Amino acid sequence: MSVDEQGELLLRREESPAVVGGIEPLLTAAEVGRLLAIPTKRVYEVVGHLAIQLAPHTLRWRLSDIAALIESRRRSK
Repeated sequence: MSVDEQGELLLRREESPAVVGGIEPLLTAAEVGRLLAIPTKRVYEVVGHLAIQLAPHTLRWRLSDIAALIESRRRSK
């Protein structure tokens, strides 16, 4: 998946009317990995601290948390 495609996925998720009752859709480790262009195994090291544990061995991430992390780590010019 190219960087442009990843950006489009991010935008589609943000614009999606799928936010029901104030709860945004959650991402799997594979989806986060594709978004960040990193292997799924690395997702747990990089953004594991942001995960929501739904059940034992079942983690999900909020897109807004991932976007905020990206923004906070952006290098200023």
